[in-house]
Amino acid sequence: MKKLLFTTLLACLFVFNTSQAQEEKKSEGLKGAWWGLASGSYSKTEGSDAVYTILPAVGNFISPTVTVGGAVGYTNAIGGDDTFVVKPLARKYWSVTEKFFIFGEANVPLLFSENFSGYGFNIEPGIDYFIGGKWTLEAKFGRFGYNSIKPDGGDAVGTTSFGFNMFDSQTQEGLGSGITLGLKYIF
Repeated sequence: MKKLLFTTLLACLFVFNTSQAQEEKKSEGLKGAWWGLASGSYSKTEGSDAVYTILPAVGNFISPTVTVGGAVGYTNAIGGDDTFVVKPLARKYWSVTEKFFIFGEANVPLLFSENFSGYGFNIEPGIDYFIGGKWTLEAKFGRFGYNSIKPDGGDAVGTTSFGFNMFDSQTQEGLGSGITLGLKYIF
């Protein structure tokens, strides 16, 4: 009888610990998970050169709903100049459903070109939808912030952005403030 009672007690203890560990893991959500994002944009206005941007990003969830990371890429937007882009970022996610999230991204783009340099401080809203497994489709739209371009030998020109301009794919700094789409994988 003592062996049966002892075995039952051990089994209950094991089940309790296992379920508690699973609950703790669930409450941590994506904390510690890494993600990679492939994103880019292309636009062509009649009478002007095509503008494209390739800006892949990577990040890490430092809490269940907050991630930090950065993007490094290239754009050819400003007068055809090749521009190197470095963009540290932080995001806060809010769950709408189990597969659908909205987020706010704070970023600081740094731009480097042969003829100018630039920087900015922006907040960009977006949505994220799990399409299967660990894959998500992401869309950002609009921008709230300030960006400045300083040509070599000239004065800096700043642009303040405030709003959701869904159709504006070109801006002074070439990063666009319209809709941008990306495909993300969570490791």
